[in-house]
Amino acid sequence: MWDFIKKLIARFFIVIGVLTVLNIALIVWLISSIDFSGFGKKEVQEKTLLTINAGAISGDVFPETNYMMLDSFFGKQISLLDTLTSVRAAAADPRIVGIFLDLSDMNLSYAQAEELRNELILFKNAGKKVWAWSDSYGEYSSGTKSYYLATAADKIFLQNSGFVTFNGMSSTSMFFKNLFEKIKVEPIGAARKEYKTYWNMYSEEKFTEAHRESTESLINSMFSKVAAEVSESRRIPVDKVYEIADSVSMTSPYAVKNNLIDGIRYKDDILEEMRNQTGYEHRMSVVAYKNIGEDLFKITPLSGPKIAVIEVPGSIHRGVSDMSPSGKPQSSGSTTIVSLLKKAWKDENVKGIILRVNSPGGSVIASETIWNQVETIKKTGGKPVIVSMGSVAASGGYYVSMNADRIFADHNTITGSIGVVIGKFYTRNLFESLGITFDSVTIGKNNNFLSALEKFTPEQEEYLNKNLDEVYSTFVQRAADGRKMNAMDLEKFAHGRVWSGGLAYKNGLVDEIGGFMAAYSYMKEKIGVPDCQFVKYPDTNGLLSLFQDEEEEENQSDSVLGTINRFAATLFKAATLVNREIRMHSEEMYQSREDAVLE
Repeated sequence: MWDFIKKLIARFFIVIGVLTVLNIALIVWLISSIDFSGFGKKEVQEKTLLTINAGAISGDVFPETNYMMLDSFFGKQISLLDTLTSVRAAAADPRIVGIFLDLSDMNLSYAQAEELRNELILFKNAGKKVWAWSDSYGEYSSGTKSYYLATAADKIFLQNSGFVTFNGMSSTSMFFKNLFEKIKVEPIGAARKEYKTYWNMYSEEKFTEAHRESTESLINSMFSKVAAEVSESRRIPVDKVYEIADSVSMTSPYAVKNNLIDGIRYKDDILEEMRNQTGYEHRMSVVAYKNIGEDLFKITPLSGPKIAVIEVPGSIHRGVSDMSPSGKPQSSGSTTIVSLLKKAWKDENVKGIILRVNSPGGSVIASETIWNQVETIKKTGGKPVIVSMGSVAASGGYYVSMNADRIFADHNTITGSIGVVIGKFYTRNLFESLGITFDSVTIGKNNNFLSALEKFTPEQEEYLNKNLDEVYSTFVQRAADGRKMNAMDLEKFAHGRVWSGGLAYKNGLVDEIGGFMAAYSYMKEKIGVPDCQFVKYPDTNGLLSLFQDEEEEENQSDSVLGTINRFAATLFKAATLVNREIRMHSEEMYQSREDAVLE
């Protein structure tokens, strides 16, 4: 036994040693590969044009982490939040003369596009040029969103042979009822109430009346906002915008004729025209602009007053959040989110907390756990908790938001869905048709309550319905308390129905129409620190901390494991910053060559 333990310990330290050597080798290789002669050019130069490639905007809060070597090592991505704050900074930066927006590739939601569009308009209102270009705004389909974002610009250009496919919005749902009948699977579920449509995909062949009504209301609200803003920007009557939305697609000449674009140009031609208009002498991507102020090997965290930004992404569930190999949160585990909230709560430098919610929901238990922690922080006073809803904050996503001091949502945010659903698939008939049989021995007549091999008994159905009623009633009451409404008044807007952010505001489910920057500005005013910076949680300097709760992190803080963790984090952080220098320097050289050719 002792020999086994010694071998285990030896192997552990061998692994640690190998990882340490690899990290040191990585740092040495990175440093040796850099041409340090370019480091003197780290400051933004006068007469610089900021370039934004919409395809590089990935996620809301965490596009990269300090563990980028485990993900896309040389990927030039930036989060939406970093893009927004960079554009805001550039508007006040006299060295930045304009923005060139490339929309050839874009993965943003309508809510994200709305936030970026609003920020670009503020930049434009500061007296600086914004030009948008794309090789095509959709190709016969899916161009409405990118064109909507383009209308924030002073001028919109399109490549020859490109299209403007501004053809409205749609929402298509898939239904599996007939398939399940064919394969002898019976979906057994229940919901509260008629607009809670998640289970419909399994139990229905098409939209129910309530399902269709809520979906039509949602997309009508969203598109009416898009149409109105396109109309205002392009000086086209709203009726004409709706008429255009009925078309299949417009070729570039027709797009010019209908005042959807200002010209047909190739990208290099537009950049040259913009040089003549703005007098820019240098170009810099928004990724490089964001990173330009970061000091090489700066490991120490931001000191002084700060605002904590905690993202609640993906499905909400019990336990720890799911992470990508690079440390990006892919879901919201209640243990992880509560741990982050407690860290921010106990940090004396944190003056306020912004929850950025991007979740369609999930576990009621996990949502209640997060809700309770927000409520606890509120009751203690001193640190406001504000919610900024992103693309979607519905069901559990609304649950964790509803007791915040203030809720901000984009007009195009999908929110609400105050309801509950539960179900299972009865598969015994499927297995028996395949020649598979089952037998079991159990203690407790309800042991197999959610078993796929058993149907609900009448007693179990009664219990299920009582449970759904209780959960729904609690959800409604929690929402009413958070919104300071009478429960009966709020219940009219519940029933499991989803709303656009605009309709949610009208119905009192959110407090403000605005994106992250509006929430951030409000928070700074609320805490009385106008220049307060925000910091993103979790602090990915601690890789292991992403998978631990607060108590575990405190216990290991002075252990050998904690020391190794901090050492590895320092190496990863250094590697990240060196990598950024490489990207920025290589981009400078590339753009300098382009400028030389253009000159």
